[in-house]
Amino acid sequence: MKKTVSVVLAAAMAATALAGCGGSKQEAAPTTAAAKEASSEAGAEKETEAAGQEEAEEPQAAESSDPLKVVYLVNGNLGDKGFYDSAASGIKQMEEKLGAETKIIEMGRDETSYEGNYLDVSEQDWDMIISGTWSVKELAEQIAAEFPEKSYMFFDGEVDYGVVVDGNMMGVNYYSNQGAFMAGCLAARMLESGDEKIDASKKILGFVGSMDTANINDFLVGYLEGIQYVDPEIKVMTSYVGSFEDVSKCMEMTTQLYNQGAQIVYAPASQSILGAVTAASNEDKYLIACDQDIYSQLAESDPDLAKCVLSSSLKNVGDSLFTAVEGFVNGTMTTDQNYTLGLDSGAVGLAKNENYNAIVPENIRKEMEDIEGKVISGEITVGTAFTMSTDEVAALRDGMKP
Repeated sequence: MKKTVSVVLAAAMAATALAGCGGSKQEAAPTTAAAKEASSEAGAEKETEAAGQEEAEEPQAAESSDPLKVVYLVNGNLGDKGFYDSAASGIKQMEEKLGAETKIIEMGRDETSYEGNYLDVSEQDWDMIISGTWSVKELAEQIAAEFPEKSYMFFDGEVDYGVVVDGNMMGVNYYSNQGAFMAGCLAARMLESGDEKIDASKKILGFVGSMDTANINDFLVGYLEGIQYVDPEIKVMTSYVGSFEDVSKCMEMTTQLYNQGAQIVYAPASQSILGAVTAASNEDKYLIACDQDIYSQLAESDPDLAKCVLSSSLKNVGDSLFTAVEGFVNGTMTTDQNYTLGLDSGAVGLAKNENYNAIVPENIRKEMEDIEGKVISGEITVGTAFTMSTDEVAALRDGMKP
């Protein structure tokens, strides 16, 4: 029996929002400075001076023992089983592995409230203020410039240091196109796998993206180039939901792609991804999801919904945020640089879960490993929408239409 959107929405609502509590830093004991001054005035001998130095170091030890305080501003809501939930998992890691005090603020889709949220946290005592995605980039940079004494991180994009002139915002970005390239190679090779869900006579694949924007088209470019790498004769139908959150429309558009002949659909569809998952289950066709390992998330709670998720092109946002904050703490990463993470760091890649291992033949899995190695070594260079004009992206997309 076909699942409806209400089932999908219920699954999304079941995701738990992660939140932590913050506290103020403790003040250093005032007696330390007084002791140091008294020792200096008395002209104490070296042994006494050494003792005074040890006392003088006490405030630093107390300061460093205070928990790191991290806040994450979500330009949307948790429960998407994708990008936002992945980021939240990184905040949770900071609690568990770094002992950080954390807070997650879901700002929703009312963009008029965003500036107030940024100002509020910037006027508080957070050690790191995290936010991400292109829709808040300009605001995040503006706030960072207004509060040069605070430390910020912006992820899923690069920081403009012509705006953030004091170097107090770290940029964390991803080679999403590399993960999408692997998805394209996988989809193209699966057409020749002999799988019973795939009509080998139809060399057609599909792509459903949330919006016709550069960050989503970066997935498209990588996907199309991956397909071309395997077989230039394969055609691809492309659709855009026109929204990051419209689950119903995403399901409708993905269903339409299957009905028009797409044997496998790739879905960088943001929070509407569960619509694509539902369509794949209803039509009994394969889907390659995006950002998170959707199959593993749904395998136990709803195996019928998860069964057709062949793999996901991962963007391990949570792991990358944890790595960046850990680097900020130990000094290996700084707030005056942009960092871009790809296949070589494990920040992006294919989800190689039990469904992937069960469905994808061993020879294709081995080929995926070989292709991944070539991308990492630089033997294969993947194009990106960020260096292409709108017309160039359109030409690539239109050139592969059926």
